[in-house]
Amino acid sequence: MNLKNIISELKRRNVIKVATAYAIAGWLIIQIATSVFPAFNFPEWTSQFVIILVGIGFPISLIIAWAFELTPEGLKKTEEVDAEASITPKTGKKINSVIILSLSLAVIFLLVDKFLISAPNVVDAPAASVSTISDKSIAVLPFDDFNAGGDQEYFADGLTEEILNVLAKTPDLKVASRTSSFQFKDKNSNITEVAKTLGVAHILEGSVRQSSSRIRVTAQLIRASDGFHLWSENYDEQPEDIIQVQEDIAFKIAGALETAMDPEALAEMVKSGTSSVEAYNAYLNGMTDGDDRQDSKRAYEKFEEARRLDPTFAEAHYKASTFWRQQLTTTVMSAGQTDKTYLEMMKEANDRLDLAIEYANPVDKLKYQSDKAVLNLQFRKAADLIKEYLEKRPSDKEQTVAGINIMNILGDETGQYKYAKHLEEISLENPNDYNFVMLGYFWVYDIPDAARIARKAIEKFPYEDFMLYQAHRVLLWDGAVEEAGELTSRITGEQVGEQNLPIVALRQACAEGDKEKALQIFNNEDVFNESVSIRWLGLELLGRKKEAKELLMPIHDRNELFSLSSWMYYRYYNVYDYPKLKRMLETEGAVLREPIEIPFACK
Repeated sequence: MNLKNIISELKRRNVIKVATAYAIAGWLIIQIATSVFPAFNFPEWTSQFVIILVGIGFPISLIIAWAFELTPEGLKKTEEVDAEASITPKTGKKINSVIILSLSLAVIFLLVDKFLISAPNVVDAPAASVSTISDKSIAVLPFDDFNAGGDQEYFADGLTEEILNVLAKTPDLKVASRTSSFQFKDKNSNITEVAKTLGVAHILEGSVRQSSSRIRVTAQLIRASDGFHLWSENYDEQPEDIIQVQEDIAFKIAGALETAMDPEALAEMVKSGTSSVEAYNAYLNGMTDGDDRQDSKRAYEKFEEARRLDPTFAEAHYKASTFWRQQLTTTVMSAGQTDKTYLEMMKEANDRLDLAIEYANPVDKLKYQSDKAVLNLQFRKAADLIKEYLEKRPSDKEQTVAGINIMNILGDETGQYKYAKHLEEISLENPNDYNFVMLGYFWVYDIPDAARIARKAIEKFPYEDFMLYQAHRVLLWDGAVEEAGELTSRITGEQVGEQNLPIVALRQACAEGDKEKALQIFNNEDVFNESVSIRWLGLELLGRKKEAKELLMPIHDRNELFSLSSWMYYRYYNVYDYPKLKRMLETEGAVLREPIEIPFACK
């Protein structure tokens, strides 16, 4: 039988039509299985089993179509059917109907898959398919067993499952199933491809090494799109602590994903100088704390945690240094939280600034160097550095305030006023901005502008405690005694601290000319005996300048000149009373200014 006859016989027996119908139907079955089974978390082998069955069935169907024929009496061998009695033409028409139906179903499936099940798949734009993956999704790959004999595989698998189970309890977090993740066990697969296969944005992988007394677990969270390590940790624990380890891993991953989900937050994190989400979260926690004593200490602990987690995190080193600078600045309410000596505190602050400078980018380095120069009484150098920094980052409000303070110490009223005006131009968005702009003008003794900002702030934020505290003083300097008095009932001490409320009352009493009331407040309020800065302010308001001078003389005698220089914020502070400070300022080329009398002080 030649080839032509064979083809004719295949057509007569409908073998070719059966092959076509089977191929279309089989393809459709495979597509449905591979698309639908994962959605129901069917084991991976079920899809593979369907593919194998369809493959095995194809040749069997061809053999049956060749060897047998469908007759009215049932299925018979082709050889036993008389050619005239054969109904293969009718059977062929039925198979044609099956082919048409299969093709229709295949077309319908392709349309559904394209527009409902799958995202558009553009070959030249793979990001289009990645965009359908939730940012808050993760797969936990089986942890590797790094023991010498590989005999702790069961433990590594168990740890993986426990972490997976804890993560699965996190609200809104999509976690790939164990079956899906474990198909990549012992395979050196590409992270991006694994994530794409599992439909997740992040991968957790790790390893376990166990000795007789210790367990070492390493875990790292990876963003699949670019391989960026969002979090990593090494644990070296006792076996009985392994439950705490797995819970800690799950907790920290959930926190890391909160930041990783937000591209803007992640960009800010990288901009701040760290690639550690955990370190950045600790830093952010520190930044949210306020300026009172308790919050200041809590913020410092968070900054210390951040720099421990990432020793190259320059801004964390810098923020931690500011705590020690606060302790050295005896005029602020958050000072006095340590028993360390002046020199010990200077070392703590300098050590952290040195690390900040070491790991900083070129622009931030100018800021850190300026801060270090101020701390070490190199005010002229600090002024040059802060000027160069602000030329590169003119919108930095915090460092513009620093520029005002440096100019104040140097007695450069022109430079001080220039920074104060610039601060107004870039600020005035929130109460804190208004507060610093108001103080900027007050420190340069531009009382009209300070009062102008104070009144705008009071109108806009009538119950902002710290701002009201400062506005009260400014209005008294402006001579608006009655207007200032109206603010006293609104200042609660919630932000400025209740220890400052007696100062508000004392200022108002002196401004109203009620010296008896002022003395009663000063003598009866414990804070005037507990706080050096508040007692000094009280003595100045009462006109007892000699006592105020003697109160600060121990700081002068101990040569704690940085602490002494912080009092220069007050324009009624007399630099000439303290010879060591005076000589230092003259060496720095500062213009020494005569003190200004408090206009509303008790006479």
